[in-house]
This record gives sequence, C-alpha cells and structure tokens, in this order.
Amino acid sequence: MKVSVIVPVYNVEQYLARCLDSILAQTYDDYEIICVNDCSPDNSSAILSEYASKHSDRIKVITNEVNLGLGLSREKALGVACGEFVMFIDSDDYIKPDYLQHYLDATKDGDYDIVVGGYIRDIDGKLTEHYLSDTVWSSTTYAIACAKLYRRSFISENDLHFTSIKCGEDIYFSLSAFYCNAKTKVIQYAGYYYVLNPGSITGSMNYKKNHERIMAELFDTFLKNHELSSIPQDRQDVIEYTYLANMINALISFNHGCGISLMKEKYAFAKADAESKFPNYLSNQYVGLLRPKGQRTKIRLGVGVVILLEKIHMARFLFYLIALI
Repeated sequence: MKVSVIVPVYNVEQYLARCLDSILAQTYDDYEIICVNDCSPDNSSAILSEYASKHSDRIKVITNEVNLGLGLSREKALGVACGEFVMFIDSDDYIKPDYLQHYLDATKDGDYDIVVGGYIRDIDGKLTEHYLSDTVWSSTTYAIACAKLYRRSFISENDLHFTSIKCGEDIYFSLSAFYCNAKTKVIQYAGYYYVLNPGSITGSMNYKKNHERIMAELFDTFLKNHELSSIPQDRQDVIEYTYLANMINALISFNHGCGISLMKEKYAFAKADAESKFPNYLSNQYVGLLRPKGQRTKIRLGVGVVILLEKIHMARFLFYLIALI
C-alpha cells in the first residue's frame, strides 16, 4: 500500500459524503482510506457504514469508544495504517481528483519526509487559492496537518504525536516534525479544499473559549516534551516566533467584542506567559515589519506591529481597541 488516507469523523453528516467521494475519485489507485468515527452524534455513522459496505476493499472504519478529538483519532488510525505515506483529510473538506498523484510525484526526486502543498479556501462556494513560499514558515506557522504528505516511517521513528488538547493539535504536530529536522519539499499545487464549517472547533471559536489559554497549554506541553537547548539557536527562534504568531493571533482573531475589562485579563495572561516561556522574545531575530522572508503578510505584520508596540509599552491599547470592535 502506497498511501494511507486518514479521515477523522465527528458531526459532519452534511459534508462526509462529498469528502469520501472526492477521495474515492482519485486518479491514483494504490491507497487505503481509514475513517475514525469519534462518537459522532449525528448520521455520520450510518454514512460510514454505507460507504464501507460498498467499498470494503478500500475503506476501513474505526469506532472510538469515547470521544478522543481530532488529534488522538488520527493517532488511532496511524496505528493500523499500512501505507508508505500518510495523508490527513478532515471530513468536512474535500480534494481534487489528482490530489494524491501530485504529492506522490513530488517524492520522486528526493527522500522527503514531508511534502507540503497549498489549499483552496471554500467559503459558501467562493473559492480562493493559497500557495506557499518555499521557506521554513511553510512547516511551522502554516501548521495544518492536512494538504501535506508524510512518510510514515518518519512519524514512527521520531515518535511524533498529536496532543490530547482538542484545539491546535496540528500546531503541536507540525512543530514536533520541525524539531525533528524533517526533510520538507514545498510544491506549488493547491488541491485541498478547506471548507469553512461554522460547527467545527475553529469555526466556533470566540472570546469565551479563551484561545490564548489553549495556546499557552499547547506550548507548555510542547516545551515539556522537546528540549529546545538541544537544537541550534536559529531553530529555537523559529519555534519562539511560531509561539508569538499563535498567541497574537489568539488575542486578535478570537477576542473581538470581549470588552476592555476582559481583554485586560487576557493581555496580562498572554504577556506573562510569553515572558515565562521565552524571556527574550522581544529581540527575536525574525520579528519585523519587513521580515521574516517568505512569511505571509498578515502574520508578518501582525507579529511585527504588536512586538513593536510592546517595546514602547503601547501594545495593550491595540488589544483594548480590538476588544471594543
């Protein structure tokens, strides 16, 4: 078996058939599909049974006894995967017919651990293509586990894991792969349709979910399990920058309208967390309005502006303004 395609399933009856149909329609045929029913409360289980019955030679279904979340469901599927390579597809998303072929073709000129591609954002049928720069940021701040091909032996030999934290699992997994010095190839191809699903964890995030505390817990776990002093300083700085990008995004993207009083608490928490984890974060070599090279403009400016304002003790006022919008 060349490729194992892993599809965690939870509360996606509206999207699941489209997802599975797109995988079954691949022009490449040496692959298996492993679906993990994560105690889905809707009709997803019946849909899985129907597809597994019709395509018993292609589809395996694992049923969790308790809800494990996206990351641990993927790990459960990894335990039974047979493919030389592994791909993750979320069950509310879908792919182009030549998706597998493009990624596999990219492996032919080198012994790559990960092949990274772009994606197509699908918001109510409006499609926007996103392509990646061939830089380290395509492995770190572009942290989704989907739209990537992984060599399964790299995952097993480096004991890569997702976390039990049910948000940000992809960030942890991607940074762990970076920490293990994965040999990565970026391809200028977008064949993964990333659907905005209001019912997903990301789609339902708001200030009441305290995303900044989730990021703090996620990086607590990462730093506990990865000794940064064992890797070169520039790679440590990449991980530090990735932390800053995610913490700043948590404060800006998910806390609109939370009110100044609550934002004061959130900002104070995030500032204390950053100082505790990365005492010298204000001098990170990658932070700037014109750097780092290859970083997406939104992230580069977001991190650059906030850190610039933090240096002159003015960042909190930006967050207070966001709290009122």
